[in-house]
Amino acid sequence: MELTISFVWGLLQQLLIWGHLLLVITFSVRVIMLRLPVGVSLAWLLVLVLLPYVGVGLYLLFGERFLGVKRSARTARLKQAYLHARRNGPHNHPESWRDSHPASQALARLEYHTSGIPPLGGNRVGFLQGAEHIIDALVADIDRAEQFCHLEFYIWQSGGLIERVVDALLAAAGRGVLCRIMLDAVGSSVFFSSSALHRLQVPNITVVKACPIRFMPWQLARYDLRNHRKTVIIDNKVAYMGSFNLVDPAHFKVDAGVGQWIDMMARIEGPTVPVFDGVFRWYWNIETADELPLLERDIESDDSPALLQAAPSGPDVAKESILSALLQAIYAAVESVDIVTPYFVPGEALEQALKIAARRGVKVRLIVPEKVDSFLVRHASHSYFAGMLESGVEVYTYSAGLLHTKAVVIDSALAFFGTVNLDLRSLWLNFEMTMIIYDRATAAELGGFLDEYRADADALSLSVWRQRSAMSRFFENITHLFSPLI
Repeated sequence: MELTISFVWGLLQQLLIWGHLLLVITFSVRVIMLRLPVGVSLAWLLVLVLLPYVGVGLYLLFGERFLGVKRSARTARLKQAYLHARRNGPHNHPESWRDSHPASQALARLEYHTSGIPPLGGNRVGFLQGAEHIIDALVADIDRAEQFCHLEFYIWQSGGLIERVVDALLAAAGRGVLCRIMLDAVGSSVFFSSSALHRLQVPNITVVKACPIRFMPWQLARYDLRNHRKTVIIDNKVAYMGSFNLVDPAHFKVDAGVGQWIDMMARIEGPTVPVFDGVFRWYWNIETADELPLLERDIESDDSPALLQAAPSGPDVAKESILSALLQAIYAAVESVDIVTPYFVPGEALEQALKIAARRGVKVRLIVPEKVDSFLVRHASHSYFAGMLESGVEVYTYSAGLLHTKAVVIDSALAFFGTVNLDLRSLWLNFEMTMIIYDRATAAELGGFLDEYRADADALSLSVWRQRSAMSRFFENITHLFSPLI
């Protein structure tokens, strides 16, 4: 009997070893053939080898940008009516770019060929800081709504200031205004399972889950492919976009030990507003199988210098589209590159672009929060600081809260603003929204807010940074190996 048990156990061990070897080889070949970025490929190969069976499971869940057969089919159908602002391509008239940064026209052309969305002039942009100011403006615009309110958020958490938005939406719905709310299934999971959802289950208000997680093969979607956008469009007259989740900072993640979240939103009027709405409608149609028209009317623009360009990005568009735009802008910088981001895990291409800019005399200034709500991201981010500082990049840490604003300003004349963090999750995986600002005055205004953040932050010293413990450096370098997957 003992001999039989020993034989069976030995056979089982052999099967497990050979089974693991077969899976590692199979999925390693898959990773190699996909030609992912080198860092991502190496990280996955390391996971597959070091974590028997678990690594394969992780790859099946997180390894590829698979959104599900059903969703992909809907996307393919909608592409026949894809959002094109009904114009003859991007602005090519020299007078349109006379007062813009020299890199603007080429950047606009790159984004146009990526998304089909041209830059549009004649916009007005105002920046709002702090939850109270954002909520005040948002509620006032909802109170004026006559036709529709479209809201798209990663996180919706009821309570505190957010009840004012709920009250405004209920009042709007009572007036006959159609309110469509699209919330990420994971980011807003607590809201979907709470009684707060019931308040919004009234006529004229529809709430749907974006990127729901399903486990059937034809519906499978990755847990970490999230809709990270924060956008509001009201009657195609005004739009909001930026970093602000629909939460009251005084009640949000109060036990995380990072302080209150600090955000900024842009309030936009003008021809770009229907473009934001068209993007919302596109994804609403995918999630619901509705057939809302993407554009309700032709978009009228003018050749004024107040040019903006909506730049949606995600796993269903060109790979690393927003990263390509950022790289082009950074390489075109002459005087300065100012960045604020809560999560900084840039990857090799963006890291090198920032280092090269600093070495050729461009003033590169990075602002990050001193504390973030992700243990792995914090240490992976720290693994980049020494190389940045050695190259001449100025790194500032903000300690008055979790600075959640995301913006890049080039030469105080060209800017990116929206939901994209400078980490590979935002740049490669999430559904994000960026507004590219070609208007010098608006870009300079945004740069002024970054100056204020920097004035309240502490500059990192290379000599002091080098004095951190060997254990800290070792752990940072370990997390750096897996940074392409974080």
